[in-house]
Amino acid sequence: MIARIASLALLTLPLAAPARAIPLDPDHLIRPDLLGRALAALETHRSEADASRLLIVDYARRSSEPRAYLVNLETGLVEEAFRAAHGSGSDPDHDGFLDSFSDVPGSSASPQGAYLIAEEYIGKHGRSIRLDGLDKTNANARDRAIVIHAADYAEPTFLQQWGKLGRSNGCIVFSKADLATFLKAVPERTLVFVGK
Repeated sequence: MIARIASLALLTLPLAAPARAIPLDPDHLIRPDLLGRALAALETHRSEADASRLLIVDYARRSSEPRAYLVNLETGLVEEAFRAAHGSGSDPDHDGFLDSFSDVPGSSASPQGAYLIAEEYIGKHGRSIRLDGLDKTNANARDRAIVIHAADYAEPTFLQQWGKLGRSNGCIVFSKADLATFLKAVPERTLVFVGK
């Protein structure tokens, strides 16, 4: 489902000419500061990243809300908005809000910063995607096995029962249906920006 974006505001992408713009989306409310940081990360890693899509994960939102936004950089539309679980070490009281980020091994917390989507593999959660951390704040992503995968605790039935998603060991976790949609839409080397 493609979200139609109103002309609330325009931010010019810091990419090579021709300049493109992403209007802010009132339905999904990508916060301007987070969008700006994500676009700055995309500029920093322009030579490594695929420039067709950008995934912005806004962990300031509660896990019961869509908070992972797939932005089409060619059209300026938010193509999809997904619910995404965060790490248990980032939410010790399990209220559905991420309290803090960490990249410390064994913390079970979600690390923040820019990542590149790497290879797909089949793991204990089925189809999964490895992430390469690009910042000091997520440099241990590969070693910690911080990936994108699906799990039962991110399914709509879990949300209906508990009013929030479950928690991961720091991974970005979608429902199975959302992961399938995501895998179809997102090429390898897409930039992922995780913030709050």
